[in-house]
Amino acid sequence: MKKILVIMLALVLCFSCVFAVGCDDNKPTLQIYTNAGFAPYEYVNTNGEVVGVDMDIVKQIGEILGYKVVINDIEFDLILDEVQKNELAIGAAGMTKTDERDDIALASISYATSVQYVIVAKNTFSASDLVGGKLPLAKLADLTNKAIGVQEGTTGNFLVDDAINVETDVLYGKGNSLVTYTNAIVASGDIGSTLGAVVIDKLPAESIVASNSNLECFELDAEPESYVLYLNKNATALKTKIDAILGAMIEGGVIDFFTLKHSGGIID
Repeated sequence: MKKILVIMLALVLCFSCVFAVGCDDNKPTLQIYTNAGFAPYEYVNTNGEVVGVDMDIVKQIGEILGYKVVINDIEFDLILDEVQKNELAIGAAGMTKTDERDDIALASISYATSVQYVIVAKNTFSASDLVGGKLPLAKLADLTNKAIGVQEGTTGNFLVDDAINVETDVLYGKGNSLVTYTNAIVASGDIGSTLGAVVIDKLPAESIVASNSNLECFELDAEPESYVLYLNKNATALKTKIDAILGAMIEGGVIDFFTLKHSGGIID
């Protein structure tokens, strides 16, 4: 399987003969803005490098288009601010497509989908609290009287904020508080002390739980979301090229390969 997917990646790289803008030492620079606390999409490896699914994607885009790629690890909430300043910039941080973000930046085609998960200490929920059979769902409404941690600026942040503060929503007046963090990895360290739960996307949640035997995670009863890359509003030509490359990567199984690679699903 791994060899097949490597071949698929090689086929995608053939796009370089169509899109490449030059192979000399004076390549233009494509600035990538991310927040490296969202494994497997972006995280810091043991060598101190920012790596992950999104980083592999943008590096391939850079290679195909003939750009030098520079990765900038910044606060999540500042990513679109930086993208707005530069037509050769990409926000790549497991970013959910939203109307608010679309107002200020150009979204690529969706390259992945996710759902929201809740991370809790083991045995927080009983079987009767969960619904869904083989893939049990946790109800957001069952997180009453808990401090809930989120990564600032993420879908989980907005979901929990609304649930607690909108009068008609499920946690309004139920004794909850919202605590924001730079990333979900840091937040999860407070479960059992200052936090009762953390809400974050599926794969980051599973990655966190895989390295902590005292935690478990469940899908929340919330709508799925689409991940996109965000570009400067004026970068329409660049978006067209990137959409074509992403489409080929999706069709060829390359993004699935990157996801398996960074989720521990590929064995040499």
